[in-house]
Amino acid sequence: MQQVLSKAFLALVSLTTGFRVLTLQAQLEPIQIPGKFDLSGRTELSQPGFQIRIHQANEDLLNTELEREKVLAGMRPDSLGFPLENFAKETGAAREDWILGHTFLAEGAVDLEQDGKAAGAANEEQMIPGIPGFEEKTSFLTAEILMLIEIPESGTYSFGLNASGGFTVATGNVNDVMDIIRIAEVDGHQEAITTRFDLKFEQAGIYQFRTLWYTGDGNASFEWWTLDSEENRILLNTEGGLRTFNNQPDPLTSFVRSTPSPDAKGVLLNQSALEIEIKHDLSSVSNDSITATLNGEPVTPRIQVTGDTLNVSIELNELSAFTQYDWTLSFDSESGSREIASSFTTAIFGAEGLLFIEAEDFDFGRGQWEQRTPTGMTGAYPGGAYRNRGNGAGETDVNADTDFGVDYFEDPSTNGKPLSAYRPDTGVETVRRTSQEDTKRGTFSVITNHSVTDNNEGEWLNYTRDFPLSANGSKFEYHIFVRASSGDKPIHASLGLVSPNPESGELTVNTVALLNPGRATADSSTFELFPLRETDSQPGEGNALARVELGGTEVLRITTLAESSHDLDYFVFLPAASAVEPGEIISFARDGNHLVIEYTGTLKSAASLASEYTPVKEASSPFTVIPEDSQKFFIAE
Repeated sequence: MQQVLSKAFLALVSLTTGFRVLTLQAQLEPIQIPGKFDLSGRTELSQPGFQIRIHQANEDLLNTELEREKVLAGMRPDSLGFPLENFAKETGAAREDWILGHTFLAEGAVDLEQDGKAAGAANEEQMIPGIPGFEEKTSFLTAEILMLIEIPESGTYSFGLNASGGFTVATGNVNDVMDIIRIAEVDGHQEAITTRFDLKFEQAGIYQFRTLWYTGDGNASFEWWTLDSEENRILLNTEGGLRTFNNQPDPLTSFVRSTPSPDAKGVLLNQSALEIEIKHDLSSVSNDSITATLNGEPVTPRIQVTGDTLNVSIELNELSAFTQYDWTLSFDSESGSREIASSFTTAIFGAEGLLFIEAEDFDFGRGQWEQRTPTGMTGAYPGGAYRNRGNGAGETDVNADTDFGVDYFEDPSTNGKPLSAYRPDTGVETVRRTSQEDTKRGTFSVITNHSVTDNNEGEWLNYTRDFPLSANGSKFEYHIFVRASSGDKPIHASLGLVSPNPESGELTVNTVALLNPGRATADSSTFELFPLRETDSQPGEGNALARVELGGTEVLRITTLAESSHDLDYFVFLPAASAVEPGEIISFARDGNHLVIEYTGTLKSAASLASEYTPVKEASSPFTVIPEDSQKFFIAE
């Protein structure tokens, strides 16, 4: 097998030659290409060469695959909001398109260079079709290269690309995101480098390849070759090399799209059906073979055929909030049996009983909270109820009769009074957030909205709120979510319940959940909604959401943990189940001089009927009472 450049080697090269490599798929074993992707007989092989669709922009573009796919789909607007115009010249094009890019049928080797000059490892350069464009520039190119490669016999073939710019190479069913084989990818513009990969073909045949190639403001070159047994580089479609063709075959049966899209997040609870679109020739899919499942259970799909489009609809009934739904669609086609599998996850917004706490609305006045107006706990909240509440800016002593160290704690070294903030006298940094994404809260939107920024290790905020109780006074269990961001450090915080110690009177914090996605977000301005996990969960691992019992007046504390720094926007409380069933004492029984209590719920004790009942430490049912006091009273809640 041919040796492949490793990520480590490429990183070293980037440091020594000045170009930048963002990602590279390093290959250790040949990539397997199944015989089902052989397109022999599905097209004529009459036109040697390749097909290239080229678009040139006259403004800066991001050098990412996502951005450039939007360009080719006509979904990247220009600076004025109109579709991004194509400035490549149309001379010689087989098909002109001033938005999606001109299509050219190129002959000869896959060896392109902006000036047609020698570049790369093997030199038979030709000009990039349509370039230089109308502004005589060679920058900000986005191209789709399609070609058929003839594989004369089964086995392993060593390929190489020498390219500037970024690229993604794929084979398999290139029209189907669920059945494509991604081979190599480089994100970001850099000077020309070589990427090598091995492909093992199960059988001889004709295979289609699609390359997305794009450049920034720099050189533009792209060549594709194979290695012979003596390590000689032979360009595709040259003497001794693999033959390529620009003919376009009849496509294989392909998944086109689904609604919700594959792996979609935040699907609304009123989504009534899963819609799947398949493209096929009229004889390739047997309708009788179509079956579907939802979360492992067989379902009956509705099928509609219009021309070469097959539409499948699966009914969705009463979706639950923040739940993953797995689905499969199976059918027989010209390439054998096919199963498409994916999933989607529902949003929490739209669920009944949602409660909200704004991160900037922490306590003030040494334990006070706003009870006169709705704050997301009892109805729609416009925001701003805590504006200018609280004090403690500049304090370093928690016993200074201010809110500092009681309602919140800031690192004393940074606890200065901000120049502009929602609550400047506290010293807590906030930033106003006004976009629709920032202000929506399910059935309502806040008008005055801020995030609490620069939460660093050891800093905390208290939130006192009245949570609903059931008709019999029982608490409810909640899943809790926090909208947060971080520019660099992984987000890591704990959520605790604050209560007075019955013996000392001092406040204690009982940790009930962790905010630990194990990563940062794209940047500090990019917020995501993260679920709180159980207290024994590891950062970034597991899906065990915490279930926190809340009811009546509760004091919550969010504390930033070690090696973390993040911004907080708001908290969401999603009812996890029905009200927590109240405990009860089932039976008493004597065991010698001891009393055995069998109960459900939480066992509590008190020294007298008038005393406060507190939980019995480490108690579990049945619990044995060892007489130590003259009297003791027990209840179960």
